[in-house]
This record gives sequence, C-alpha cells and structure tokens, in this order.
Amino acid sequence: MAYPFPRFSSAPQTPQYVKGIESPSSWQSRGLDKPRSYAIRWLVASVAAAVVFLILLAKAFASNPHQTDRIPFSISAIDDFFNHFEGRQDCGIASTDVYIPPIATLASTKKHSLYCPNRAKLLEAMSGGGRHGFDTPYFPVGCHFRWYSTAEICMILDRFDAIVFLGDNTLRHIYSAFNMLLRENIALGGLRQWEMKESEREACRCENQLSRLECLSYSVLNSQSVRSNDAGSGHSSPYICDRTPHIFIPIDRSPAAEDLHTSFSSILQREPDSYKPIAVIHSLSLATSLAWSTATSSMDEWVTLADNSQKNVPFLWIGPNAAGHLKPPSQILSQGNNALWHYTIEMAEEARARQLDALGMYNFTLQAGSWDGSYYGQKVVLVQAMMVINWLSRLEST
Repeated sequence: MAYPFPRFSSAPQTPQYVKGIESPSSWQSRGLDKPRSYAIRWLVASVAAAVVFLILLAKAFASNPHQTDRIPFSISAIDDFFNHFEGRQDCGIASTDVYIPPIATLASTKKHSLYCPNRAKLLEAMSGGGRHGFDTPYFPVGCHFRWYSTAEICMILDRFDAIVFLGDNTLRHIYSAFNMLLRENIALGGLRQWEMKESEREACRCENQLSRLECLSYSVLNSQSVRSNDAGSGHSSPYICDRTPHIFIPIDRSPAAEDLHTSFSSILQREPDSYKPIAVIHSLSLATSLAWSTATSSMDEWVTLADNSQKNVPFLWIGPNAAGHLKPPSQILSQGNNALWHYTIEMAEEARARQLDALGMYNFTLQAGSWDGSYYGQKVVLVQAMMVINWLSRLEST
C-alpha cells in the first residue's frame, strides 16, 4: 500500500495577552464605558490605513501566488505531448498514458488554481500521491504538477547556468528520460546513437535503452557530447534547445573520486560572474545498499563543494523507487519496501535539515511495472524527469 508522505506543517500560535489592552466585554464587566476619545479613534484609523496600504503594496509587487513557475498556461489543450516525438508509434507511449491533467469540477474554477501554488506544496503533492490501479497514471495529492511542452522546458532551463545530476543508476535513468524530452526522441533519445551500429540501434530502441546492459553503455552522460557529435552523424537527433549545459556525474559511494569533484567544481566555475543558479539533482540508494551514513555523507560532501564555490546552487534530493514484484527474494530483507520506505523518510528529513529540497519516489513507483524489481521503464522515468523539471520551474532565477 502507499504511505502518506509527511506533510510540511507548523504549530498554531496562541495569541498572547498584552497588558493594558482590554476588550469591550471586559470594560462592561467592570462597569466602564467604551473609550471614545479622539486619540483612540485616530489611532484605530491610522492602523487601518496602514494595513490597507501594506496590502496594496504587496499586491503591486508580488507575483501571482497561484502560478509561481511563470510559464503561461496554454489556451488550447494538448491531447498528447509525445505526438511529434520520434518513436511515438514504435514505443507505443502517449503522454496520456502517464499523465492526466487536473479537471475542474466547477465552471468557475480557474485553471491555475488546480496546480500546486508553491514549491513546498509541489514536492509534497508529487511525493505523497498514488495510482488508481496497477500501472495507471499517477495522481499527486492535494494539487497537481504540470506537463510542460518542449518549448516550455526550454524557457525553464534558460534560467540556469547548468543542471547537474549526481547519483547512481536510478538517477541515471531519470537523466536519460530528461534527454529524451529535450531531444523529442523516446526511441533513442537517451543514447549516443551516433556511436552505435545499425543493429545496435535497432536492438536498443524504446524500453531497451534502459533495460539492456549493452545499451546502457551508450547512455548520454552530458549535453556537450550530443552537441558536438550528433549533428554530424547520419542519425541526427539534436536538442530542441541547448543553451543550458547539463551533465550526469555517476557516484556510488562517499567520498566520491577526486576527478568527479574536479568535474563538479569546473561546472560551478563555468560562469563566475553569472547571477543564474546551478541546480543539482542528487540521489544515492541501491548502489550503497541503502546505507544511511553514506547518503548523509554524500549530501555533506557535495553541499560543501557547492558552498565553497560561492554560487547559488539549489539541491533536490530524490529518494529511491519502491521495490517491484520481481525483486529477487535474496534482496527483500535489505532492499525490500520496508527498508526503502524508512530510507525514504529518514533521508528526506536529513536533506531538509541541510536546507535541501526532497522528493520521494516511493509512492510514485509502488504500483508501477518494473522489469527486475529495482528499475523501471519509460512510462515511469519520463514522469520522473518531468517532476524534476517542475521543481526547476519553481526555483528562483537569481
């Protein structure tokens, strides 16, 4: 069963009694008349005027609280965002198979009110939702995330100097889907197809680019490789936009190898005078057998490197997937759903204690199909990549 993901909450504050300020009922109980002096009336009027002024000032300078991603809503609905993607027919995936937009129950409901109003609510909603049946589209809890078109994704990425994915194979699959979306290619968009033989391209199409070991060796690991090599190949599949570089840095322990630190630091220093943030998506789970101490050490390791750069580097910690029904019995105790759920909760708390955002994937994958009990196919990772893009859309651009 799916578990309710912990919500962000704050304790209600008890109003404090202030000596010298009494209510009208207390005046009457003491046999006193209500004060009607000019000074009191002037004070009340002044306070009321100040409150009205502050409200008007806030409205003048505040952005729309219902749409903090600053991406306008499309007037016309799009039935299938994958309709023009390469591999749409061969792979047999439509965006409507994996995402159902929210539907207003009242005609007066404004479209933007159906989506999450801020980043905290968005992460809570995506982490704590569920499915109405095995492998059916996922529904977040409370409010909805958006499915952005490629043009909208490009607008979001333009607000960053770079996007860095730090993690093990679970995050590597999400990064592959991220590339599929940007290349509008779900057949081979996660692979360096220009290096492959024709027989390999045929064997690695669609789901196989994620599930076959021989195909994973061709995974795209950074945007520069596509930008430098794809255009000259006979099987071109360029990015729709490529102004913002992105990279996947594979890690399976902490501390990581020094050359990975060097790669990360060079990305942080790429534009020393730029005000744009560099977003980091971080995940570490199955590669360390869910070792809590390794995960927290990894958080501290990469956050320290980011802090030393003096750049604006927001982090998103992504929790592990749930275990599929094909999980080998020998792994159930150490990597079963009980262990995965506790790891999800504890590491999310550790991330927030370090001022990092956290996104849980346990509920999202609990009733999804997996080919080996650990990793999931395109219908899952494409949505996970879109969840990451939704998080990016809610970050401040300065």
